Amino acid sequence: MDYGRLALVVAVAAAAMAWAPGTTRRVAAWGAPQPLAPCMYVFGDSLADNGNNNDILSLARANYRPYGIDFHEGPPGRFTNGRTMVDFISDMLGLRPPLLPPYATARPADLPRGVNFASGASGILPETGNNLGGHYPMSEQVDHFRAAVGDMGNSSAFRGNASRLTEHLGRCVFFVGMGSNDYLNNYFMPDYYDTAQRYSPRDYTALLLQGYSAQITELYGLGARKFVIAGVGLIGCIPYELARMNNDNRPSGPNTPSSVGAEDIAISIRIGGGEGRRRRSSPWSNPNGGDGGGGSSGSTETNPTPNGAAGACNETINSAVAMYNKGLLSMVKRFNRGAQLRGSRFVFLDTVESGKDVATHAAAHGFTVLDRGCCGVGRNNGQITCLPLQRPCDDRSAYMFWDAFHPTEAANKIYAAKAFGSNSTAEVYPMNIRQLAAL
Repeated sequence: MDYGRLALVVAVAAAAMAWAPGTTRRVAAWGAPQPLAPCMYVFGDSLADNGNNNDILSLARANYRPYGIDFHEGPPGRFTNGRTMVDFISDMLGLRPPLLPPYATARPADLPRGVNFASGASGILPETGNNLGGHYPMSEQVDHFRAAVGDMGNSSAFRGNASRLTEHLGRCVFFVGMGSNDYLNNYFMPDYYDTAQRYSPRDYTALLLQGYSAQITELYGLGARKFVIAGVGLIGCIPYELARMNNDNRPSGPNTPSSVGAEDIAISIRIGGGEGRRRRSSPWSNPNGGDGGGGSSGSTETNPTPNGAAGACNETINSAVAMYNKGLLSMVKRFNRGAQLRGSRFVFLDTVESGKDVATHAAAHGFTVLDRGCCGVGRNNGQITCLPLQRPCDDRSAYMFWDAFHPTEAANKIYAAKAFGSNSTAEVYPMNIRQLAAL
């Protein structure tokens, strides 16, 4: 066989494919696929944080085992056992290497490809998460991006060419996921914050969306054009809240005393009970006739408990989140149809709908435990979060939740796939991330 001629044929074919009409992904002349977007920038909380909080004085840190037990690419810092949703999305976009560095440790050469600015405990309001110590709220994350844009403008890659930098950023994907902590680490912590006394749920939603819109406008002014806006999930159904409901059948709320109510807590804290309105619903339901329960702290695995026996979701929180998500979708629609942010495109990720779909088809995804953390202590492994060096469950792929607050890598992978490629406008509106990147 003439290997030289074969290599030439392969090279010519690859070059032809790179220019073939109808191809959905650009291919370099040497056959290596080009990314669907040249870069991705991430803003968010502990659902996306990949180490920005590691070296600050904060309880909202995950740089200890068993966090990251299945993460082989580097040191821990993610609030799960492996990769986060945004890790999978950056890989699906074709970024190489696939993982974005945290801004805290990013090098100047990393900036054009993308950086993760997310910070555990952060929220839209600057004071959100202060109960857990240091963190970077949304406004500071935007400030960090502003500094990164300045550094890129002065780098050799752009040589002070502002229009070239603007064109580059206009093709990047900007992922923003904020709001969970503004409820769990602010509004529903009446012993620490007075927001529930000062704002009705509707007024609080308006306050959050006003701040959110202002920060999105700041990002637009810095060059962002393609936005992915993630809604808040059913945080009233996370193991932490289910454990509280199982404890006394009384949901936490604006009028409910609580010793702690943290989405991002990273140390052992005893959970207190309290008074509140009895607003309950069934938690994640198993299509085979049960909610995902069973097991005890550690590696013990058992079958799901009968339907309804595992407890109930906190609908006081879920109804507040539903109002917020509705407003967030309205903001996305307004930006898409208006002239305020000319040339921008927005995608809304309805994480509530995605989560419900995953729970409904849990067996097909391999999930048998839907209402308790893989690592934690107490009811639903949600009363105390995953402790240093604690042994987690053996089969992480069977659990939707890693700890009291965060999804497992297995769940994150599914949520990412839905965000990237779903054709359901109930999950991604008005398009998915793949389509956004292709614009």
